[in-house]
Amino acid sequence: MALRYDFDMVAVTPEGLPDQFGDLAVTGVGAEKVAMFRDPDTVAALLRADPAVRTYFSDSGFALKPFDSGAPAGRFPQRDEDARIAVIDRLTANLETHDLADVAWGDFDFDAFMDALSAAEPVEDELLAPPKPSAERDQALAAAHIASQRKKGRRMIALGGLVLGLVLLFYVASQTLL
Repeated sequence: MALRYDFDMVAVTPEGLPDQFGDLAVTGVGAEKVAMFRDPDTVAALLRADPAVRTYFSDSGFALKPFDSGAPAGRFPQRDEDARIAVIDRLTANLETHDLADVAWGDFDFDAFMDALSAAEPVEDELLAPPKPSAERDQALAAAHIASQRKKGRRMIALGGLVLGLVLLFYVASQTLL
């Protein structure tokens, strides 16, 4: 099966800083954007290539993890165009500074990557499908929902106990008044 070389630009916040750090509207400072391939098999192929290849991609602005923005194959979100151009510039500049002459690329086909890179077209942000939820995120949401339901159950039991206590109190009070 041929690898897919579509990638997305993803804003990342440096470690140790609050999540809202990269929110330009809040802080006035934008988070750095890195390129991430959409296809996990492409990332896996890159991870199997020689360390020089991985270093070339990392130095050029790629994170070696998958991410899918929901853009269709051969397309990318229009908002990412400037960041993509910056990555392409770094890829080009790093071809001169990284010795890739006799390295093993493994299953990663650099020519196919360049073809996909030059053929990619922007798509309006409004036309993008929402990103697919990850299993990790789904598990976190499920755990939060379960914890919330447990707290709700405890509150309902406590409220039921309170109501029962008040009913008994009113009953006893009404019996003593008679």
